[in-house]
Amino acid sequence: MANKVHRRERPKDLKKQRWAAIVAAILAFGMLASVVGGYLGLTYGGGAGLGQEQADPQPEDYLAYYEGEVERLEEYLDQHDPSPPVLVELAENYRYLSFIQQMYFNDQEAVEEYQGRVLSIYETLTDLEPDNPRFRLELINIYQEQQKDESMISEEIAITQQLLRDNPDPVAHLSLIAFLDADGREDLKQEEVDWLYGHLGSRVAGGEADNEENLYYAFLLGEYMDEPAAAKPLLEEILTEESEDSWLYREAENYLSYLETEDDLEEDTYLD
Repeated sequence: MANKVHRRERPKDLKKQRWAAIVAAILAFGMLASVVGGYLGLTYGGGAGLGQEQADPQPEDYLAYYEGEVERLEEYLDQHDPSPPVLVELAENYRYLSFIQQMYFNDQEAVEEYQGRVLSIYETLTDLEPDNPRFRLELINIYQEQQKDESMISEEIAITQQLLRDNPDPVAHLSLIAFLDADGREDLKQEEVDWLYGHLGSRVAGGEADNEENLYYAFLLGEYMDEPAAAKPLLEEILTEESEDSWLYREAENYLSYLETEDDLEEDTYLD
């Protein structure tokens, strides 16, 4: 008779943290592509980059570099109308400055100043593009990080939900779901999971979905619908159709590997 052994306990938040990281990486990829595409078109010259002249930069060097980037971007905005690519780049540099000050210099006053700048920039971005759910998602996360009033967070969530109904954006939707999940807003999370499941499921079933949508649907199936077996064929299809150097291929390969590892761990929970 088979002897049942105790299931090996793993941190319950590990999978959730990994999923949040996946979504953040995908969203950052899309945002970065937008920034680079727009920013390369600027006539104003960029910086030389950190580390080209110094092999082992110190915290002070990072601080000076990002201060220089902020100064360069602020100067550009003084001479031109604000545009989303430049504002996003500026916000990221303020984020780097905030991180460096917090990690290496413990300058809380500077940290709060930089965080305030990031908040102000994303409020400007939502004014410039009020129908852009990705900017609103950033604003939601900033409000939460800076412990703003709950009503401000709830209002932005409601606006973002409606925007995603009117103009579906699966990667932004997955990011919203990840936020709601991490923030313990279970009812809202399930509402968004169900809506996205219906939307992507109908497109996949009707043959309308492209491989990017197939990837997001596979994520949704594996992480929120508890249907990893249904996710795997979608990922395998992506691997047969995409070139190996594409980001879609890499993400599909990584996620398929993750699901297969999860299967192996499940099998190891019982011994004969």
